[in-house]
Amino acid sequence: MNRALAPLLIACGLGLVLMANTFFVVPQTQQALVLQFGAVDRVINTVDGKNGGPGLYVKAPFVQNVQMYDRRNLGFNLAEQAIVASDQQRLIVDAYARWQISDPLRFRQAAQDEETGRSRLENIMTGALRRVLGSAPQNEIISTRRAELMKAIAVAMNQEAAALGVTVIDVRIRQADLPTETAERVFERMRTERQQAAAKLRAEGDEQAAKIRAEADRTVTVTLATAREQAEKTRGEGDAARTKIFAQSFGRDPEFAAFYRSMQAYERAMPKGTQMVIPPDGEFFRYMRDKEGAPRR
Repeated sequence: MNRALAPLLIACGLGLVLMANTFFVVPQTQQALVLQFGAVDRVINTVDGKNGGPGLYVKAPFVQNVQMYDRRNLGFNLAEQAIVASDQQRLIVDAYARWQISDPLRFRQAAQDEETGRSRLENIMTGALRRVLGSAPQNEIISTRRAELMKAIAVAMNQEAAALGVTVIDVRIRQADLPTETAERVFERMRTERQQAAAKLRAEGDEQAAKIRAEADRTVTVTLATAREQAEKTRGEGDAARTKIFAQSFGRDPEFAAFYRSMQAYERAMPKGTQMVIPPDGEFFRYMRDKEGAPRR
């Protein structure tokens, strides 16, 4: 009984080994190279979709083997790089890239594995960063042209990465800062420039304020002088009109004119609380003695 089962078990074991070396699965996230004696026989599930899709495949057992490469977008963070901008300002740049193995056959020939490919891409990215950012001034790298420069870096990387069978999808500059010692000097210079600008603005403001005050004072002086002149003119015209009226009235009735002038003299000469010592028969009080103002005999 046991002797009869032994060949069957051996045959089953050999069958399982044969099946394991004949069938293989290509996942959705992987692309496969089928190698025969080290040479590539076929490619499966590539990014362009021209070599079949994921699923179960067959290979020649023991003669062929399968090498898998990731089909998804990959990424790496580049170590901080010291870049000299076109205006000779040093910057510390922190960047990362997203990439994809677009041609696994070429990738295997150029890099063999993903680790080596990533290392070569890092070198390519370092060179592209230095070339592109080295042609732009500091302020453009930090703010005004960052997006444009990142696209230029990606284009420069793709020109070299094509030889690796790789496509660079995106490049991002996370930070582009001045070195600590340089930043302190720049901030101090900016602070000094702002203080000088503020002092200039204050001086210009003081000058404008002085001009405005002088103009206002001049306007006030001219307005007051004009008003006084007009008042004097009006007063003079009023006095002239009054004198004319009095003259006309006095010419018609001299006795009334004399009486009116005496009343005005009493009013002006004797305000409230005034004490005067005048002889009662003096000329000043003649209208107090007689309504006609005749001299006393």
